[in-house]
Amino acid sequence: MTPAILRSLIARRPSPPAAAPCHILEGNISEHVLAAVERLYTGLGKADIEQVLELFDPEVEIVTPESLPWSTGHYRGLEGAAEYFGNALRYLAETGFVVDEIRVSDEWVAAIGTWNGRFRSSGGEFSVRFVHFWTLRNGRIIKGEGIAETHGIVHAHRMT
Repeated sequence: MTPAILRSLIARRPSPPAAAPCHILEGNISEHVLAAVERLYTGLGKADIEQVLELFDPEVEIVTPESLPWSTGHYRGLEGAAEYFGNALRYLAETGFVVDEIRVSDEWVAAIGTWNGRFRSSGGEFSVRFVHFWTLRNGRIIKGEGIAETHGIVHAHRMT
């Protein structure tokens, strides 16, 4: 598998902007780690919660900023992950990620890029930088932690 799919991942955007090339840095990325990351961002890009959950360990831990309008900050297990992503999709009419860089270690991946979205209720749009850390064990994601410029997201949510 190639990282090509990571170069232009924007989902559900009527006019997607051109994505910057994705650079894989630091370390030797194994094929199974790359394949998992590709499937993850493909699933996120299509808002396909089932595809995303297939990549997670049953005891997955998801940590997100509590300032996100749909987030309580900490989720455990497949049910918790489904709750987080389901809540996000209830709030967002459009969402997508442009992954600019992938940084890897033996068991973790950091994806760095831009997150775009539009809220259902307000119509407010955002485009913010993000870093996602994904810890993998035996090809399954056991932990995901997202860091983003939430000020832009909150502002877009509050627009009337």
